[in-house]
Amino acid sequence: MITADNLSLSYGQGQTRCLAVNAVSIKVERGEFVMILGPSGSGKSSLLYLLSGLRSPSSGNVFYLGRDLSGMRASEVARIRYECFGFIFQQHFLVPYLTAVENVCMGRKDALKYRARVLLHQLHLAGKEKALPSELSYGQRQRVAVARALVHEPQVIFADEPTASVDSELAAEICDWLRQYCGAGHTCIMATHDSQLAKYASTVYSIRDGHLGSAT
Repeated sequence: MITADNLSLSYGQGQTRCLAVNAVSIKVERGEFVMILGPSGSGKSSLLYLLSGLRSPSSGNVFYLGRDLSGMRASEVARIRYECFGFIFQQHFLVPYLTAVENVCMGRKDALKYRARVLLHQLHLAGKEKALPSELSYGQRQRVAVARALVHEPQVIFADEPTASVDSELAAEICDWLRQYCGAGHTCIMATHDSQLAKYASTVYSIRDGHLGSAT
C-alpha cells in the first residue's frame, strides 16, 4: 500500500548538515499496524511526515498504491491526504469554538455527523457531543482527535506520538482502537517512544539517528 525507496531528509548544509532520515526503505501492506519505535530526535516523526506526504524528501520516493507522491503536484498530494489519510498527533489541535462533534466533522460533509456521534459513543464520549474542548479533559480531547481521524474511514492512519501526553490506560485504549481499525482492512503507521505499546502492532521497526532497523 505504501512503499518508500531510499528515503532521506536532511537539514542544513555543509558541516551543519543533519540527516533526520537516512536512506530508509520500507513497505507497508494493507491491514498492517506498523509501529516505529525510537527516542526523541531519532527521526521517527520525520519519517512519518515523509510517508504521509506532509514533508517532501531530500531524496528518494514514496509510493501510495503505486503512485509516486514525490512526483505529484502539491494539490494532488493534499487531495490524497484529505480523502485517503487520517492523522492523530501528540497535541489534539481541536478548534476551541467548535463542539466535539463539529471538531470531528470539521471540513467534511454533514452526512458524517451520524458516524461522528457513533464514534464519540464508542470512544466513551456519549453525552459530550455538544461540549466545547474547554469543557473536556485532556484525555477526552484526545479521544475527539482520534474520532476526527477515523470519521471518513481513511485507508491509512498516521499517528505521531498520539499517546505521549495521556496516561497508560488511555494509551492502551488508543492502540487497541487502532488495532481494531487495522483488523477491518485499514492500515496504521504510528511513531512512538513507548516500547510497552509494541504488543499492539503487527510489525515493529526501531529507528535511531535516522536509520530504520529490521522489522520484528
